[in-house]
Amino acid sequence: MKVGVVIEAAAACFGRDKALNMDMHSQDRSDEQIAEDELIREVQAGNLAAFEQLIQSHSSRLRAFVSMRLPVSHLIDEIAHEAFVFAYRHLEEFTPGSNFGAWLRAIANNLVRAEVLRYSRSVKNQDNYLEHCLVESAQGQGLKPESALVVYLEECLGGLPDGQRELLQRRYELTESTRDMAAAMGQSEAWVRTTLCRVRRALRVCVEDRQDLDSVGAQGMKPVEN
Repeated sequence: MKVGVVIEAAAACFGRDKALNMDMHSQDRSDEQIAEDELIREVQAGNLAAFEQLIQSHSSRLRAFVSMRLPVSHLIDEIAHEAFVFAYRHLEEFTPGSNFGAWLRAIANNLVRAEVLRYSRSVKNQDNYLEHCLVESAQGQGLKPESALVVYLEECLGGLPDGQRELLQRRYELTESTRDMAAAMGQSEAWVRTTLCRVRRALRVCVEDRQDLDSVGAQGMKPVEN
């Protein structure tokens, strides 16, 4: 499964995930929680080894929590690690007796949210750049014919159905407005905007796939020894 699809799905869940304000003050204190409070006090006093015990105790559950929200293997490890680092650096702000596991999960949730927002901004920038490339390619300006991006883009454009290529031609080569395009194609303006968005997204994914394939191929090439 592509990372982008997973992150977009994670973004959709945040609208339903605003109730993560967990109760960090449980009234029933178990022996395990009391021992954990003591470890936290030791860490706050400067005992790093005590924090290693906290990591061992919470690592599996924290990784499981992250994986439910962002099931991308390298991001699970990265976000869990960052959550523990943040917790260690801000442990003076934590009150022993509170729910340390809930605090860790809240930190991880914020990190997941930040990753989703970062990805969303990246996708928007890529979409804007792709549109720029489409305009300049259609007008025969700016981009070098031998550019890898131009090659990828032309290959991906060639794989589109005729109707989608016509849509792009009208928008970027003929520079028609969505109103004119809708009238010429017998569709609504909303359909034109939605379809253009879908086609641009499909092109972006297609270009990314080709870039990934080339990257893998380049990594697999070994230098020739004399």
